[in-house]
Parts: sequence; C-alpha cells; structure tokens
Amino acid sequence: MVTFNGRLLWESAMPAHPEWGSADDPLPAADERLPELDLSCSPADLLHAVHLDGLEELGSLLAVVPAERVAEAARKQLRRLAVETGLAKYPEVGAALDAWDRGEVPPRPEQFDPLVLRLRAVVAQAGAHRDDTRRWAAEKMVHGIWGSPYRSVYESATTRSRLTVDWRADLHADLGGQPLPPMPDDRFWGTLSNPAVDSSWYAARHAEARD
Repeated sequence: MVTFNGRLLWESAMPAHPEWGSADDPLPAADERLPELDLSCSPADLLHAVHLDGLEELGSLLAVVPAERVAEAARKQLRRLAVETGLAKYPEVGAALDAWDRGEVPPRPEQFDPLVLRLRAVVAQAGAHRDDTRRWAAEKMVHGIWGSPYRSVYESATTRSRLTVDWRADLHADLGGQPLPPMPDDRFWGTLSNPAVDSSWYAARHAEARD
C-alpha cells in the first residue's frame, strides 16, 4: 500500500532476478541462432493517448511537459529498468546508456552489433530463467534509445510497475516533480495538441459530444 498524490493505492510488485547472468558472459557468435529484435522503431513513432490515459495524472503530465523533459525522463526510466532487471551489468548495455546520457545517439544498430547481440542473447536466456521481465526489458532497450521517448517512458514505467511499488514517485521525479494535473478525461485528450501523441480517437469523440 502506497500514498501518491493524496491517494492511498494498493500496489504489489514481484521481485526481479538481477542475479542471473554475468558481465563476463561472452558475446554469442554472429551466426548463432537467436531471436531477432524489432529494430524498426523511430523517434517519430506516435504513442496512442489510450496508453498515457492508463498512467492517470502522470500520463497527462507526460503529455504536456516539454519534449526535452520527456527525453530526460526516458533516459532515467530506462536506466532504472536496466539496473532493476540486471541488464545494466552487461558492458554493452552500460556503454549505450552512458553514451545516451552524454547526448550521443549512435547509428541505428543491426542484428549483429554487439549491443543487439547481447540483448538477443538475454532474450534467449530469459526463457530458461523464467524471467519475462528481463526479456521484455531487453526487447525494448533498443526502442528506448532509438525510438519515441514518449513510448520509452510509457513502456519503462509500466514494466517497472511490476518491480517496485515506488514506480509512480520515480516517474514523477524523472518528469521534474512538477505539480500534478487533474486526472485526464476525454476532453483533456480530445483537445490535446502534442504531435508525438495520437489523440485522434478522443478528438473525434469530443467533437461528437459538442455537436
């Protein structure tokens, strides 16, 4: 049970298993049969407003803070997730996150780049360890760095909600700790003007309600 924004919330979290795997594990060979990662993400990808609506007042805050703040929150949230799931122990992941913190975004990776090979190996190993959370985090790591920061924040936060009851407070802090807006409603989403968020469904409903 936690308190957030004056509300008492019943929360539960499953312990992560960051202990399996080692920073010294060798990278797999380029021709090893491993699951491929989806590398089709783009910073211009839209996030549907319904996803942010699920974050309640944090979703409305995420939708209206400056894009620079969202990008900063994306970096912080992804690092939190990497630490909590054990991904941060791998040098390829740590180096990518450190470069991202410095504002360096390397060229889009290929399936056989060291970082992607590491993540593909983690995805394959996670099945044996029954660690769906680390598998999911590995699959989304590339999306976090090279994709939409709005989608990255949403995905990191919702995954972290399975790991810690403090995920809301962490996200609020990463977004700058600004005063929280009211709970969003259809009117909020229907009148939202943010090119990174697809709120067209809400906009259509809002227009119908006004007719």
